[in-house]
Amino acid sequence: MGMERSTRDWVWRRTDEEFHPDCIEYKKRTTGTGMMFWGAFRWGRMGPGVFFDLDDGQKVNSTVYRDQILTGPLQEFWEESFGDVQEPIVREDNAPVHKKVCIPVREELGMMCHQHPSNSPDLNSIENIWAHIKHRISKEYGHITSVKAMRQVVIGIWDESEDHRWDHVIETMPDRIQAVIKAKGGSTHF
Repeated sequence: MGMERSTRDWVWRRTDEEFHPDCIEYKKRTTGTGMMFWGAFRWGRMGPGVFFDLDDGQKVNSTVYRDQILTGPLQEFWEESFGDVQEPIVREDNAPVHKKVCIPVREELGMMCHQHPSNSPDLNSIENIWAHIKHRISKEYGHITSVKAMRQVVIGIWDESEDHRWDHVIETMPDRIQAVIKAKGGSTHF
């Protein structure tokens, strides 16, 4: 999750134009530098949430992701899940950082992984949590000006999420998939 400030955009439209392409702005999000947060969750359990340790100007690439996430907090959370889930599956978006040097590591670990479209709030469950965090920050912490304070707030919001807080996102995934199919890949009501 990039930590740029989020704002609410307003669109004037008729009721029947809610998902009309002219009323939805599609844009490729850029990855920020210096302050990137990663988190994991599964049904019934919030997992770790950590900031990448980046040097000034450094961006997250597949090597950074492998070294700081995949073979660290993600592997630990995945292994812990075997106690509750018969065969845990890691779901990641199709971002380039999840590829290259990460693929052989997942294969070596025997980690089953499903890729899905990047930046899709309908099919990428974690996007719902990012939206919640960004909304809380813009509503309650708009006064923050330091990176240190922002990190504390993000970690605090992540940590206060109860284990079952986001189960509904996973439970509604079959309906989300059907809605995306019906919308032919376009936006849905989820």
